[in-house]
Amino acid sequence: MARNHVFRSILLAAGALFLAACATKQPEGTLLEKRFQQTAKHYQQYQYEGQIIYCKRGATRSLPPAECITEAGLRKRVEDYLTNRNPVQRGGPPYVATVPGGSGT
Repeated sequence: MARNHVFRSILLAAGALFLAACATKQPEGTLLEKRFQQTAKHYQQYQYEGQIIYCKRGATRSLPPAECITEAGLRKRVEDYLTNRNPVQRGGPPYVATVPGGSGT
């Protein structure tokens, strides 16, 4: 009987470690690159002083670009977006389920 409790404890610990490893995993390079390419489609690409600059298109073609950002800055913005949209990765507060009509404590 004690053997069964030890086995359950080991399985529970292994499961907790697995979940923790999944929660701290950064987005894969291919996913990050794919999201960057999707985001870059909404920008016009320019070459300026040896680096690539991405500028948001104006409302019409006759208006100049409104906001410009370097390639490294755009990649960082995409990475931050992917990290911040997942509350487990950003270390947010734990979510507590409440029962309707319960005391909430």
